This record gives sequence, C-alpha cells and structure tokens, in this order.
Amino acid sequence: MSRKIKLWKDPYDTGVGLFKKNTVALKPGVTVLIGCNGIGKSTFMKNIEENLKKENIPVMHFDNLTEGGSNARSESCYEGDFEFMATSMCSSEGENIVLNTMKLAGKIGGFIKTGIYDTRTNRFAKAFAAGLGRDTEEEKVISNERWILLDAIDSGLSVDNIVDLKEALFKTILEYSDGKEIYIIVSANEYEMANGEACFDVCHGEYITFKNYEEYRQFILDSRKWKEEREDTERQGE
Repeated sequence: MSRKIKLWKDPYDTGVGLFKKNTVALKPGVTVLIGCNGIGKSTFMKNIEENLKKENIPVMHFDNLTEGGSNARSESCYEGDFEFMATSMCSSEGENIVLNTMKLAGKIGGFIKTGIYDTRTNRFAKAFAAGLGRDTEEEKVISNERWILLDAIDSGLSVDNIVDLKEALFKTILEYSDGKEIYIIVSANEYEMANGEACFDVCHGEYITFKNYEEYRQFILDSRKWKEEREDTERQGE
C-alpha cells in the first residue's frame, strides 16, 4: 500500500515551485531519493516529515550532516558513552559514519517497536520537565506505519561500506519489522546507494530505474540542468 504525500508548492517563497507535482505516492520498503545537490532531496524529506506528523504517524528523521560527526560524539558524552566518543575521535570520516550508523540501528529498533524516536533533545525535555515537577505524557501510537528518513547517510562512505549498510541495516529492518509497515526513505549521493533500489526522482515526483551507472550519471547531470533552469526562473522573477 502506498501513501500519498502532499508537497509544498513554494517552500522558500521564491515564486517558483520546487517540485513538479502537488502530490506523490511513496511505496513501503526502501525508496532512494535521487538528484543533484540542491535539487530538493532534504526539503522533500522535511516535507514528508511534516505530512506524517500532522497525521500522528510515527516518523524518525536522521540527518547525518547534523547528527553525525562531532554531534554524535557530544551525544555520547552526554550519555556517558566514552568508549564510543574515544573510538570516534580516532576514526576516519567513513569509519565515523559506520559507527554512527551502528548506534542509529539501536534507536531504529526501539522506534519500530514503540513508534518513538528517542533523541537527546527528547531526553533533555523529559529531564527538564521532571525537574520542574511536571509529568510528560507519552504520545499514543496508533498507526502501524513506521517511517525512517535517512538524509546524507552515504556521504563519505566507500562502495563496500554502502553495500554493508544496505545489507546489514536496511534488509535487517525489513526482515525484523515486528509486523509494522516500514518505509525507509534515503537520500543518495552515490550510485551504489541507488543501485538495485527503488529510486525516486524528487523533482518530477516519480519512481525511476537505472540499468547501469551511465544512466544514473546522465540523470544526475540532467537534474542539475533542471535545477539551473529553476534558479534562472527565480532570478528573472526578482
């Protein structure tokens, strides 16, 4: 069963729509968002998240650029996980992404079971409320859907790391879904992430397949032309 998502018409008030369609349908399983940098993949994810939260559908959004790296080490320090922090500080960018993904996997497991994405911000808010003598009510999860949004998760990874990520994380999530309807939405920078997966053209709002790297490469180059045309239209409207 697919879910329809209503798209923002003009999220940045430029006078030009970011997406070609007003509504798109996304399928359960793994969907890889494709397009050049700046085409709107991250905005598309935020759009999905907003739609789902309005309907009280469980969604977790992990942005590797803001939650990985030094931020992941900061969270580990807050949690008292000094082993992770020390290992992370002595690791390369790619190794750090793998470490962060391993830590993320534990959170995903809890999210699938409860529908709640436990973050440091959530824990801080609960601790703050408890300090004021207030109770925080847990939101009741009714929907059987679980949406996992992973932004820039392949940034800095080698081909073998991406293959491992897809095998060890994505397939495991889908195999042990606890009876839930799982949607994994991933933004791709590398062909290996898109290879063999259901790819989604965020600009035109449709699924697309690639036979080989050359087809993917041409699509990315074409998407850059679309982005430049959109930017030219925006400048003309100023």
